[in-house]
Amino acid sequence: MTDRDTPKTGYMNPPEHTRFKKGKSGNPQGRPRKPKDLNTLLQEVLNRKVRIKDDERKIPIRDALIWKLRELALQGDKQAMTLQRRIIEQAGLTQADVTDPEAKKEKILKAFENMGVNVIRSEGGK
Repeated sequence: MTDRDTPKTGYMNPPEHTRFKKGKSGNPQGRPRKPKDLNTLLQEVLNRKVRIKDDERKIPIRDALIWKLRELALQGDKQAMTLQRRIIEQAGLTQADVTDPEAKKEKILKAFENMGVNVIRSEGGK
Protein backbone atom coordinates (compact mmCIF):
# COMPACT_ATOMS: atom_id res chain seq x y z
CA MET A 1 0.00 0.00 0.00
CA THR A 2 1.12 3.51 -0.68
CA ASP A 3 0.44 6.71 1.18
CA ARG A 4 -2.24 7.61 -1.37
CA ASP A 5 -4.14 4.39 -0.68
CA THR A 6 -4.33 4.79 3.13
CA PRO A 7 -7.60 6.43 4.14
CA LYS A 8 -7.27 9.64 6.15
CA THR A 9 -10.54 8.93 7.96
CA GLY A 10 -12.21 5.77 9.07
CA TYR A 11 -12.29 3.40 12.03
CA MET A 12 -10.39 4.99 14.96
CA ASN A 13 -9.27 7.79 12.67
CA PRO A 14 -11.91 10.59 12.67
CA PRO A 15 -11.61 13.57 10.34
CA GLU A 16 -9.22 16.21 11.65
CA HIS A 17 -11.81 18.97 11.84
CA THR A 18 -13.93 16.89 14.30
CA ARG A 19 -11.06 15.80 16.54
CA PHE A 20 -10.53 17.34 19.99
CA LYS A 21 -8.08 20.23 19.92
CA LYS A 22 -4.80 19.75 21.79
CA GLY A 23 -5.16 20.66 25.45
CA LYS A 24 -8.97 20.82 25.36
CA SER A 25 -11.27 18.37 27.07
CA GLY A 26 -14.01 16.57 25.22
CA ASN A 27 -16.40 17.44 28.04
CA PRO A 28 -15.44 20.92 29.27
CA GLN A 29 -18.33 21.36 31.69
CA GLY A 30 -18.01 17.84 33.03
CA ARG A 31 -20.63 15.81 34.77
CA PRO A 32 -23.22 17.96 36.57
CA ARG A 33 -23.02 17.99 40.36
CA LYS A 34 -25.54 15.95 42.31
CA PRO A 35 -28.25 18.25 43.66
CA LYS A 36 -28.08 18.74 47.44
CA ASP A 37 -30.80 17.12 49.49
CA LEU A 38 -32.92 19.17 51.88
CA ASN A 39 -31.08 17.97 55.00
CA THR A 40 -27.64 18.96 53.64
CA LEU A 41 -28.92 22.35 52.51
CA LEU A 42 -30.54 22.96 55.89
CA GLN A 43 -27.31 22.05 57.73
CA GLU A 44 -25.32 24.47 55.55
CA VAL A 45 -27.75 27.30 56.22
CA LEU A 46 -27.94 26.66 59.98
CA ASN A 47 -24.14 26.44 60.29
CA ARG A 48 -23.61 29.78 58.53
CA LYS A 49 -22.41 32.41 61.00
CA VAL A 50 -24.17 35.73 61.55
CA ARG A 51 -23.27 38.81 63.55
CA ILE A 52 -25.58 39.58 66.44
CA LYS A 53 -26.85 43.14 66.71
CA ASP A 54 -24.61 45.34 68.90
CA ASP A 55 -22.06 42.52 69.29
CA GLU A 56 -18.79 41.88 67.51
CA ARG A 57 -18.82 38.09 67.69
CA LYS A 58 -20.42 35.81 65.14
CA ILE A 59 -22.46 32.75 66.04
CA PRO A 60 -24.13 30.06 63.92
CA ILE A 61 -27.70 30.76 62.83
CA ARG A 62 -28.93 27.70 64.77
CA ASP A 63 -27.62 29.24 68.02
CA ALA A 64 -29.12 32.64 67.18
CA LEU A 65 -32.52 31.01 66.58
CA ILE A 66 -32.41 29.22 69.94
CA TRP A 67 -31.43 32.44 71.72
CA LYS A 68 -34.30 34.32 70.04
CA LEU A 69 -36.74 31.53 70.90
CA ARG A 70 -35.58 31.75 74.53
CA GLU A 71 -36.10 35.54 74.55
CA LEU A 72 -39.62 35.19 73.15
CA ALA A 73 -40.48 32.46 75.66
CA LEU A 74 -39.24 34.62 78.54
CA GLN A 75 -41.40 37.49 77.28
CA GLY A 76 -44.45 35.23 77.61
CA ASP A 77 -44.99 34.11 74.02
CA LYS A 78 -46.99 30.89 74.42
CA GLN A 79 -46.07 29.51 70.99
CA ALA A 80 -42.38 30.07 71.74
CA MET A 81 -42.75 28.28 75.09
CA THR A 82 -44.48 25.33 73.44
CA LEU A 83 -41.87 25.11 70.70
CA GLN A 84 -39.02 25.36 73.20
CA ARG A 85 -40.59 22.60 75.32
CA ARG A 86 -40.90 20.36 72.22
CA ILE A 87 -37.28 20.99 71.24
CA ILE A 88 -36.10 20.13 74.76
CA GLU A 89 -38.19 16.94 74.79
CA GLN A 90 -36.99 15.82 71.35
CA ALA A 91 -33.38 16.54 72.29
CA GLY A 92 -33.78 14.07 75.17
CA LEU A 93 -33.03 16.64 77.86
CA THR A 94 -36.06 15.62 79.93
CA GLN A 95 -36.30 12.55 82.08
CA ALA A 96 -39.65 10.76 82.18
CA ASP A 97 -38.69 8.63 85.21
CA VAL A 98 -38.76 11.50 87.75
CA THR A 99 -41.56 10.59 90.16
CA ASP A 100 -40.54 12.48 93.30
CA PRO A 101 -42.40 15.84 93.30
CA GLU A 102 -39.48 17.62 95.03
CA ALA A 103 -37.04 16.28 92.41
CA LYS A 104 -39.43 17.33 89.66
CA LYS A 105 -39.72 20.83 91.14
CA GLU A 106 -35.94 21.07 91.48
CA LYS A 107 -35.46 19.97 87.89
CA ILE A 108 -37.92 22.58 86.61
CA LEU A 109 -36.26 25.33 88.64
CA LYS A 110 -32.84 24.28 87.33
CA ALA A 111 -34.18 24.36 83.75
CA PHE A 112 -35.44 27.91 84.32
CA GLU A 113 -32.04 28.91 85.71
CA ASN A 114 -30.35 27.43 82.65
CA MET A 115 -32.61 29.58 80.46
CA GLY A 116 -31.46 32.67 82.35
CA VAL A 117 -34.50 33.20 84.58
CA ASN A 118 -33.72 34.52 88.07
CA VAL A 119 -35.28 31.91 90.39
CA ILE A 120 -35.95 32.72 94.04
CA ARG A 121 -35.95 29.56 96.12
CA SER A 122 -37.92 29.38 99.36
CA GLU A 123 -36.19 27.95 102.41
CA GLY A 124 -39.27 26.35 104.01
CA GLY A 125 -40.06 24.14 101.03
CA LYS A 126 -43.51 25.66 100.47
